[in-house]
Amino acid sequence: MKEHTFHEPTLLEKIPPRYRALLPRFSYDERKSFEQNVNPENIGTILHWIGNEEEIERMLFWDRGGKYDDPEWQGLAPVDEMTGMLYERAYNHYNRLKKEAVEIQMRSDLALYSQFNEGLLFAGIAGAVRCNADGLADDQGLCFKGVELRCIGSVEEGINSITIYPLTSISNEFEVHFGTRYHDKPQGIQVCSADSFTLLELAKLIERDLSKSGYETILSDRAGRLISLDPKAIRRAARKEQSTGYDSELILYASAQVTGIEKAIEAADELSRSFYRRFGLETESCKIGKKYGNFHIMRNDNFEDFLPEKSVKNKRLVMFTATLECRRCRRELEGFRDLARLYPDVMFALVNLVSPQFKFYERVFGDMGGGDPKGFRDNARGSTPFTIIYIPDENGVLKFAEYFGTEKAEAPPSFKESKALLDRHEGCP
Repeated sequence: MKEHTFHEPTLLEKIPPRYRALLPRFSYDERKSFEQNVNPENIGTILHWIGNEEEIERMLFWDRGGKYDDPEWQGLAPVDEMTGMLYERAYNHYNRLKKEAVEIQMRSDLALYSQFNEGLLFAGIAGAVRCNADGLADDQGLCFKGVELRCIGSVEEGINSITIYPLTSISNEFEVHFGTRYHDKPQGIQVCSADSFTLLELAKLIERDLSKSGYETILSDRAGRLISLDPKAIRRAARKEQSTGYDSELILYASAQVTGIEKAIEAADELSRSFYRRFGLETESCKIGKKYGNFHIMRNDNFEDFLPEKSVKNKRLVMFTATLECRRCRRELEGFRDLARLYPDVMFALVNLVSPQFKFYERVFGDMGGGDPKGFRDNARGSTPFTIIYIPDENGVLKFAEYFGTEKAEAPPSFKESKALLDRHEGCP
């Protein structure tokens, strides 16, 4: 770590040893942000809400369930020595990643710096296929073959996973692929494809990230028909505000064959990292919406679906602004799910400020700024995430009611605060 800046001696005196020990491990960008944004006046505020390692781990890895937390599944035995070695190394790697994710989140919060969390890739591990002692698939079997890692971004039944599967019991060859394995074939993962921005990101994921890294990729609709994305056609449809004609959800297959356990684990990391870099927090939001039916992604494409000029039949609208790598937004996700579950009569929308949001800025920031969207954007208090409430007027047309945000050195809006905000406007007008 380089020499202290002028304020650091005073600042360091206020930082407990457990957090001070992180400073030598700061990256260049973390260090720069720390020097620019953290001072003796705000460090107390920051330390008040960061939390300890256990609290941060619970916050980051809240999405649980399925065989990854099922004692019966976790009690199965590896079917052979190869699967046993694979599981042991993958399990140790998974736990190293969790510790890395917790430290990165803590460093990011301490430095007030948002970045992609390289450790935040998986939320669980289990055997891939339940089988009998002969390695044949058996729902009542006492063994498992291969390893399945639950990806970050899974929500209850909406699980994304990556499977590492031995091609034979004695060779060192593995297939690494998206999704579970059924009838000895990869099942792929379901991906949101409801708007032009998502489709273009999906095309980039396939062509720029996966295919160039040696993964075989297949995209299909839910009926099994193969899909080939044409970015030019997608952009043309977006400009004309026309439908792209694709299902709102597609199935993405990606797989590679590799030699060696370590290479297989590296490939699993790469698959998860590539997907999450493109889709970030939106992954959870799409799955929350699929589960509860009232949580959506707001884009230019569908803006009028949320803020039409006509009556919305007394439904309130709540918008959460975010960016894909926002350290504060990451802390909000379990609360988003709980609000969607608690208020089925409310429309919730995640507004990803990294995606094109021209209509949102013009209309919503205009409403929030008294007709001056640029003025509001330049002078708004708070940083992402912040919460925006619209309620229907006497004619059922949605009108801006309130927004709530906090400064970057403060705790992001809590579930309790967001709930109080909704309750304050319940029954309005």
